[in-house]
Order: sequence, then C-alpha cells, then structure tokens
Amino acid sequence: MFSEITKHLAHYFSLLAIIGVSFWGLITFPYDKGMQTAIAISLGTAFVIWGLIHHWIHDDLHPKVILEYIATATLGIAILLIVIWQA
Repeated sequence: MFSEITKHLAHYFSLLAIIGVSFWGLITFPYDKGMQTAIAISLGTAFVIWGLIHHWIHDDLHPKVILEYIATATLGIAILLIVIWQA
C-alpha cells in the first residue's frame, strides 16, 4: 500500500493543493456566502476532474468510478453549503 501512495505522490499532492487552496478561500471570505458557495462548487468540480484524470492516466476509469467521484463531490458540496448557509 505504501508503494502505491509513493507511486502516485504527485497526483495526491495536486489533490491536496486543490483542497488546501479551496479551504484557504473559504477562510479568507467568511463575510461573502456567495463567494464561499462558488468555492465549494469549484472544489467539488475540481475533485471530480482530478479523479477522472487520475484514473484515466492509470487506465482504470470505469462508469462506477465516475459515479463514485460525482457522488462524493455532491455529498461534500452539500455538507459545505449547509455549513456555509447555516452559520
């Protein structure tokens, strides 16, 4: 398992960068719920695109994987939007 992580380290670093920049944006704009909403949706979209590219490069992109990334992103966006609009 550790060899799989190190083998894809550049991919995971780019994913962490996407998530990090998104959370930085969420923290930077606490006063603008519209901007935070756009950031949350952009994060979900970037996550799906990252996942599709990652699996396409490694030749294991299947409809099940696509649906899994879309479902995970949708759930994450929903949770973020609930937190943003309830605060």
